[in-house]
Amino acid sequence: MTSRRRPDFPTFVRVARLLSSSLDLDVVLRELLAGMDRLLEPTNWSLLLREDGSDALVFRLASGAGDSSLRGLRLEPGEGIAGWVLQNEEAVLVRDPTSDPRFSGRVDRLTGFDTRSIAAVPLKAEGRVLGVIELVNEVDERGFTSDDFQILQAFADFAAIAIHNARTHGELLEASRSDPLSGLRNSRYFLACVAAAVHRSEPFALVFFDMDRFKTLVDRYGHMSGSAALAEVGAVLRETLSSDEVGCRFGGDEFAFLLPGADAERAAARSAEFAERIAVRTFLEDRGISARLGASFGWAAYPADGREADALLHLADERMYEAKRAAKRDRDAKA
Repeated sequence: MTSRRRPDFPTFVRVARLLSSSLDLDVVLRELLAGMDRLLEPTNWSLLLREDGSDALVFRLASGAGDSSLRGLRLEPGEGIAGWVLQNEEAVLVRDPTSDPRFSGRVDRLTGFDTRSIAAVPLKAEGRVLGVIELVNEVDERGFTSDDFQILQAFADFAAIAIHNARTHGELLEASRSDPLSGLRNSRYFLACVAAAVHRSEPFALVFFDMDRFKTLVDRYGHMSGSAALAEVGAVLRETLSSDEVGCRFGGDEFAFLLPGADAERAAARSAEFAERIAVRTFLEDRGISARLGASFGWAAYPADGREADALLHLADERMYEAKRAAKRDRDAKA
């Protein structure tokens, strides 16, 4: 049995400071990886985070043999030593997992790894367990001591606070960027994205659209039904947009989206696609209303239509209202 070099106090303080220095979860996780390696020099270790809304765990960090096959792997609620630690909120040292009824060999079978010992501690903050840190095959091979276990538990406490703070910050940041009614981005975030796209000097298109017959719906069924319809429009747009496109409820019944790399032809095609989705949908069926709506679109492309954000926004808005006026003229002519 070999002895482990003891980490000195300044090293621990440095790791603790690193864990508290960022509100970006990805940065925090990278610092966790570096900090664990610096403090305990483990051969194999992993960090599992609780899945939202359940007691399932997902491997977010892994270091050592089979690390690439572990990341993203999901444990069912209560599965394995880690699942037990999560549910019981207790740290454990398991020197022979194969004789422990809590152990699950599924991960070993999937990765080809051979688990012979486990030290696992919960990541707990604000009275809730966020995840679990596991050291694997360290207990016997590296001379894992009670001092090591105390350091692991203290490190887990710092890590839990850092992860909790980063997540809370992320949730607040997400809320500040989002429109709660539609589930899309809000106008402030959208305008910031347009400004950033102009700054990058890369082609893009932006589209404005306004709902047709929306005022008639509100006049007949009330503002609550109008809000419910807008929420459905947001859901349709979220289903339509790709991951790199930004959808926004600009205000009232006006929406917008940003199409990176698109020109005017692409903007027109995407507008037609979304217009079709709106046209064939029956809104507010759950309220027994079954309303039909439409939308009028206008777009502008960078750099063909301009190189300033304000000019592009104004042009797209003007084209949208012109499309709306043209549609009204057509309806009046047919009446």
